[in-house]
Amino acid sequence: MKKIKNILAVIDDSKENRDILKKAISCAKIFNAEKIIILYTIHIPFFDLPFYKKDVPIDKDRVKKSIDKIFNELNSDNISHYTVVYFGDKTDRAIVEAKKDDIDIIVTGNHIEYEKVIRESQKSLLVVKNSYREYRDILIPTDLSLKSKESIEFTKRYFSKSKLSLVHGYENIAVAMSMYDIGYMDMVDYQEENREIAKRLLEDFSKEVKIDGELTDTSFSLPYGILAYIKDKKPDLVVVASHSKESSFFIGSTSSYLAKESPYDIFIYN
Repeated sequence: MKKIKNILAVIDDSKENRDILKKAISCAKIFNAEKIIILYTIHIPFFDLPFYKKDVPIDKDRVKKSIDKIFNELNSDNISHYTVVYFGDKTDRAIVEAKKDDIDIIVTGNHIEYEKVIRESQKSLLVVKNSYREYRDILIPTDLSLKSKESIEFTKRYFSKSKLSLVHGYENIAVAMSMYDIGYMDMVDYQEENREIAKRLLEDFSKEVKIDGELTDTSFSLPYGILAYIKDKKPDLVVVASHSKESSFFIGSTSSYLAKESPYDIFIYN
């Protein structure tokens, strides 16, 4: 498993900035990372960019010193860091920095195009949605894939003191079958058979990764049903595996939906 060396913390003017920095510092301690790069982007209208207008009234050095001051107040463990301040789009700049500085993990808030960031940077992403707290209870929605298994091994390695639990959602085929001329008892039988297959697969997977799992019936759609499960369980962190490739358009329907809608911090393993 690759060593985590560099963490990119992407901040802007949102109220989550201190929590993002706190979580980046916490991750650096957990992963024993070498340094944190803080990226702050200043978004201004295109025709007001310095390229066209040289007297933009923003002192980048002053902004950088202000960010460094906040970080140093939070950084009781003296983790190495440096701050970069740029004009432009936060998402695009994060992708550039992730590639340029050999970033392993990106930590940011909810106000970023994380689908684009994950697809183009091919880095794991932690989306901070709540005020800082330790990740004691971690929920891992799994599709039982090899990539999901990798994300579980990663979580077990770095969050060994946390309580880990799995959830696997299976489609309620009776919902789809109800549109056709199929008898009620046949639908019940098909659905029960579908549930038993999903249950056996999850039991085998749970034994293999050595984490208890639970099955959830997603009566409407797979992402929606898992989101309802997450909201009911109220974990500190949700971990999902991304199946993205740089050439693909989506990071995966379930992981993308959960990243948008989860009310709890979510780590997208890539």
